[in-house]
Amino acid sequence: MSRCGLLLLPMICVSGMAFADPPPVRRADVVNRAATMFDRADTNHDGILTREEYHAALAAIAKAKSATPTEKGWAMVDAQFDAVDQSHTGHIPRDQFIAAATAHFDGADLNRDGIVTPGEARKAAKMKRKAMKAGRAQ
Repeated sequence: MSRCGLLLLPMICVSGMAFADPPPVRRADVVNRAATMFDRADTNHDGILTREEYHAALAAIAKAKSATPTEKGWAMVDAQFDAVDQSHTGHIPRDQFIAAATAHFDGADLNRDGIVTPGEARKAAKMKRKAMKAGRAQ
């Protein structure tokens, strides 16, 4: 993920919505989606995504889905942004944004076939939660 659920786009924790299993996702599709999302979110087209631009883009997605982001959802959004903004500048260049999406995909592609199935995604998420719990326990 690197650490950004950010890019398997966007996990805002919307209240009151149920989701069915998504179709399998190909690596190339993740790269294309990340590039498209970045280009739409980068409203001033300077090749840099700010936290404000990211928030605005995710708020627009939630609104389009008639969803209401929760406090926990916004906290996750900020954590995701911070995970990608490794230099802590408040700015994410386009290539870094796409690389984070690709790293997230690669972390979930457990059999390394270039496709993440819903089952792989669930298993990868479970492994990540377990690793995070173990890290907190130390």
